[in-house]
Amino acid sequence: MAFWRGVRTRRQLKQLRTDVVRWNEWRAMKDSSGLSFRNSQLSGANLTWSSLDNLDFSGSDFSNADLRGADLHLCDLTGANFQNADLRGANLQGAAIRECNMARAQLQGANLTRADMNQVNLRDADLGQAVLRGSYCYFSDFSAANLAWADVKDANLSNSTFYRTRLSEATLAYTNLSNVNFNQAILENTDFREATVCDTIFAAVDLCGVVNLDTLQHEPDSTLSIGTDTLLITLRNNGGYFTAEHEAFFARGGVARELLSTVRTPPGVGNGR
Repeated sequence: MAFWRGVRTRRQLKQLRTDVVRWNEWRAMKDSSGLSFRNSQLSGANLTWSSLDNLDFSGSDFSNADLRGADLHLCDLTGANFQNADLRGANLQGAAIRECNMARAQLQGANLTRADMNQVNLRDADLGQAVLRGSYCYFSDFSAANLAWADVKDANLSNSTFYRTRLSEATLAYTNLSNVNFNQAILENTDFREATVCDTIFAAVDLCGVVNLDTLQHEPDSTLSIGTDTLLITLRNNGGYFTAEHEAFFARGGVARELLSTVRTPPGVGNGR
């Protein structure tokens, strides 16, 4: 039985590589339950608009593959390689993407709602306008990635890294930001409405454009890592003064009032209000 299942799997995998239309017809007409496509080699394959939902592709190689518009919802993609893959507009809702390599992948407009994205490498990936609502992203690396206009509402991003990540116009409302590193992240009009912070790092970032900074939930009250460079950048770009919202955030984050009162705009930049 296992032998014939393996033969059938290899036959269908070959069809997927060569004729996505016939593959989709087969998925629509036949029962694919019980088939496993673990550790498949699909590097560079043209899989646009392919129907891959509810299948096991864990450990598979999708590097450089074209998966635009593909349906991968509820797939098991644990440990898969999507390096340089094109996943624009793909449906990954509820998929298991744990420990995947998605470095430099194109995920613009992709649906990652409630996806399990623990320990995923997303360095230099493009997630512009992607939807990550309710996703689980523990210990994931978004360094230098683009999340402009992304919807990350209700996601758990704890212990993840956003070093030099572009989060312009992104929605991070109600997210868990515990132990998150925002070192040098771009936070232009980023919405932090009622997000939870605890031991979160805000180093060398401009907080002037952050939306709903005053609604951040410090649970439990903790000392945030707010660098002096962040104070200086925010002060400089806000015309030489802190708003009441800034001061309240800094105070709750453990920045001493004495430090705030002594910080000055760098020489030659701004004259204060």
